[in-house]
Amino acid sequence: MGHGLTADERDAYRKHGFVMRPRALDAATVAGLRDAVEAIHVQISTHAPASPEAERIDGLRFQQVLDSTVKWEWDEASPHIRSMEPFSHLDPRALAVLSDPRLTEPARDLLGEPICSFTDKLNFKRPGGSPFPWHQDTPYWAFGCDHADRLISVQVYLDDATRENGCLWMIPGSHLHGALPVFEDRGTIGRLYTDVDRFEGESPVAIEAPAGTAVFFHGDVVHGSQTNRTAESRRAVVLTYQPEGHPRWNRGEEAS
Repeated sequence: MGHGLTADERDAYRKHGFVMRPRALDAATVAGLRDAVEAIHVQISTHAPASPEAERIDGLRFQQVLDSTVKWEWDEASPHIRSMEPFSHLDPRALAVLSDPRLTEPARDLLGEPICSFTDKLNFKRPGGSPFPWHQDTPYWAFGCDHADRLISVQVYLDDATRENGCLWMIPGSHLHGALPVFEDRGTIGRLYTDVDRFEGESPVAIEAPAGTAVFFHGDVVHGSQTNRTAESRRAVVLTYQPEGHPRWNRGEEAS
């Protein structure tokens, strides 16, 4: 059975900049990925003390650990990772999801050509985990990538996602406006955050969905998330694909 997009799904993506497939991955696959990301968290936490010290950008902690850029939680007292990129090289179960046809076939349909991996990212969103402000991905990728307009991402929820635990939010149709205004006076990272008060778009929508749901989205669609106000984690992986033949981003290695 194929996993390509329907005509309605393609239309929704063109109009809104994203399309959602509830429970695209089965429960067993999701459970394996949850185990994998927790094992990765242990690996990073174990190796972090022996790695180069964390650098601070706009007061936030970033550290290179096991060939991954780790963003620690905003709270200085927290031992938790906020996000890390890449992560798939640290566990075979994580690596396998990059080529899962339930994700790659829809991504290939959206790009309209054969694809390979561009980058992968892991978001933990622990209880009390910090929000991620409104942003577009394309400006972030533009550093070192001359085909940022030919990328497609998919976020896969590893836990049921709700407004309370910090689900993804999207601004439908925002991808149709190209690069949008950012905060020029909020430091290095602030220049990557979208100033939505200077953009007249549609109302944001909360992408509440069960674990295993895949959200395919355009690099220019404005998205973000809020604080996790629950006692459970809201974990997710974000996989980004590109046309075949390009190396993986910031790694200089052959993609697959």
